[in-house]
Amino acid sequence: MIRRWKLLWPVLLIALLLPVVSLAQDAAPVQGGTLVMARESEPLTLDPMGPEVTNNGSIFMVVQIFDTLVETQDAPIPQPAVAESWTVSEDSLTWTFTLRPGVRFSTGDPVTCEDVKFSIDRFGDPTVNISYTGFGSAIETTECVDASTFVIQLNRVEGAFLDYLSTFSPSIIPKAYYEEVGAQAFGEKPIGSGPFMVKEWVRGERLVLERNPYYWKEGQPYLDSIVIEYIPDDNARMLKVESGEAQIATEVPYSQIDRIEALNGVRVQIEDVMAWDAVWFNALKPPFDDPNVVRALNYATPKEAMLQSLLYGAAEIANHVIAKVKYWDSTVEAYPYDVAKAQELMAQSSASAGFSMSCLIVAGDQGELQQAQILQQEWAKIGVQMEIEAVDIGTIWARWSSGDETCMTLPGSSLSSDALSDDNLAVVFFDVNGGIDAFWTNWNNERAIELVKTAGTTIDEAARTAAFQELQRLVMAEYPAVPLFFVKARTALADNVMGYKTLPVKWWNLEDVWLAPQ
Repeated sequence: MIRRWKLLWPVLLIALLLPVVSLAQDAAPVQGGTLVMARESEPLTLDPMGPEVTNNGSIFMVVQIFDTLVETQDAPIPQPAVAESWTVSEDSLTWTFTLRPGVRFSTGDPVTCEDVKFSIDRFGDPTVNISYTGFGSAIETTECVDASTFVIQLNRVEGAFLDYLSTFSPSIIPKAYYEEVGAQAFGEKPIGSGPFMVKEWVRGERLVLERNPYYWKEGQPYLDSIVIEYIPDDNARMLKVESGEAQIATEVPYSQIDRIEALNGVRVQIEDVMAWDAVWFNALKPPFDDPNVVRALNYATPKEAMLQSLLYGAAEIANHVIAKVKYWDSTVEAYPYDVAKAQELMAQSSASAGFSMSCLIVAGDQGELQQAQILQQEWAKIGVQMEIEAVDIGTIWARWSSGDETCMTLPGSSLSSDALSDDNLAVVFFDVNGGIDAFWTNWNNERAIELVKTAGTTIDEAARTAAFQELQRLVMAEYPAVPLFFVKARTALADNVMGYKTLPVKWWNLEDVWLAPQ
């Protein structure tokens, strides 16, 4: 009997606790309190159109401060936000938005149609929207018909137009304030109509947000303030939530999931998101202009062994160079581990004698370091000598975007889809004219660019599916990268944190979060 009760006791305990957790989650949200979040990434700018806003450290904070016409939620399509409704013409070229009444900036000033027009015009201007040029390139003209009616005229059919409008780039900003202070000052001390506003930003340390009292969602946000601390070191970040100094710690290391989950008063929330991990190469740096070299490195990468030893099975081997988004094709094969095949391809390549290279990784991320060390050992088997250079994430972005580096890898926390369909990632990564030189790989493939445009300029689902799936097969064969894993969001939460959810695009709507009384 004793042995039987030992087996049943954990089950009974879980059964007793589950209703308590459910009741807390279903209870009415409580107003007030300060939440401390320990993050692995920090913002480089808070300007939604700034040239540095190409990283999740910035993006995930921008979406807390600003509103967009439509917003990403859990639904398969964007939902109303500053625009409460919209219509589209039969030819899909004229979009008419009815603006929500009573939306205000955090200063209390109303969001006018002229503010909306100013923001969307910037979004469609390739000299301003330099990082995500392709997102707004279909915009021909905009017009405020009256105070509550805003019209966008497109120059072509754009299959992902609503998706693009739900990204962070076309955030609504106050025209007068922006023109008064200029881009640099706006990026440091922005004003938006989102749920939170900036109280303090100490670069390299923390960002403090406080409640926007004029936010249009009644009763929200629930929190008075949020302190986001920048803690790139995995162990230090986990200690914050373990000690109770923080209520949230992002990107729980795979090796620590079980340990954190076992702590009293803390849980680990694992969620499917559109995020991935890869190694990127610069095609302007030989021999990475040779597809045989890149294919050889793919075959020489023991992804299954890495999945088990580094990620503890809590991810999937990637069969695409971008995230698993709407039109993902499960039938495309991932590269298997085959050293003999890798050696054969190297022998046929322009680097048959082998070569040396340097690769940037994020300092302080033990999983990324172990991953790089495995690649270093395995790639040496095919004559590739890789030097690992660990630097902070801001330095990685600066150096990689300069076009002077050869190789870069980022943790899965740093890359995710900003929209629900494939279009935005396809433009950024596979169209060298899309704004950031095919994610600064400088990969220039005419067929890839044609497929991106084919998918983007139709609303026919069959045609979009066919184009994106052909693109998936092409980039797996030709693109200068080693795709590794489709990763999941892993967040440590204090038990009194309620309403927290990671959206498919990997950011969070922190206006939904509240702290239960303890």
